Amino acid sequence: MKQSFIRSLSISLLLASTQVVAQDSELIARAEAGAVAAQTELGYIYAVGEGVTQDFATALKWFKSAADLGYADAQYNYGNMYANGFGVEQDYAEAMRWYQRAAAQDHMRAQYNLGFMFDNAQGVAQDYREAAKWYRAAALQGHEAAQNNLGVMYKYGYGLEQSYPNALEWLKLSAEGGYPIGQFNYGAMFVNGTGVERDYAEAAKWYQLAADSGNVSAQFGLADMYIAGEGVAQDYAKAGSLYLSAAKQGNPEAQYNIGEMFAAGYGVEQNFILAYLWSDISAQTSTVFHRGRATRNRDQIADQMTEEQIAEAKALSQRCVDSGYLDCEN
Repeated sequence: MKQSFIRSLSISLLLASTQVVAQDSELIARAEAGAVAAQTELGYIYAVGEGVTQDFATALKWFKSAADLGYADAQYNYGNMYANGFGVEQDYAEAMRWYQRAAAQDHMRAQYNLGFMFDNAQGVAQDYREAAKWYRAAALQGHEAAQNNLGVMYKYGYGLEQSYPNALEWLKLSAEGGYPIGQFNYGAMFVNGTGVERDYAEAAKWYQLAADSGNVSAQFGLADMYIAGEGVAQDYAKAGSLYLSAAKQGNPEAQYNIGEMFAAGYGVEQNFILAYLWSDISAQTSTVFHRGRATRNRDQIADQMTEEQIAEAKALSQRCVDSGYLDCEN
């Protein structure tokens, strides 16, 4: 049961609040007097619409004022406005310029974002070595996503010398910090026996934590373990529940598997309409390599259904997809 490793899926676009404690009038007065923390807090308030009408232009004005005065939180937030395209045209190069200024002052989130941008060629040529440098800077300050990404880079040797012990060290820190992707990746090291003795029970512990947080890869991997009885007692009902959770997050393999379980009545009550629904959706979402398998499974299920049931299943399948997997029950 080979599990793939994943890095963080996106740049950190959260704005930083300085949490200035003040009445509105006092905060405005302090900002107008040139207090950079107050300017940044005022920019944050307008950017998120906290107690005021959201106004990106005003947010940009205050962020820029404090950023020009060298305030790291403001530089990070101003960069985020460009990365998001909030009130300005999206511009990764401009975002990077401000992240670099904040990162030079050890701003943890800015360091992480720089690592991500070098990692994924956003506004700059891809450079794994530079990505690893910035991930490390943020990881040393406790940024769980950076710790995860650095661990994965050590695992594969991206931008630095491959080292399973270093991969385990950083992934463990990320996992213990509560980062679901880090928990999945750390668990996968034990599933695959990568740099450590294979230990399904240890893997299941970390997969469960990640699955509880909604991590689809962990949900799918843990369901496989319940099917096989690896690291956990064999339990088709728990497997079915996990596959269904992953299926409703768009995982084609989970959609196929839960379709089979509904068809056979393994761990769930047999239901040909739901079996058809999930097999049909898997046929739509799977890669070309797996699409034929899902289509054949759907058609075999249809052979056991009436025309009315097939029509109901087709309508429900469309409704399920259109609702973003929120309306998938018959």
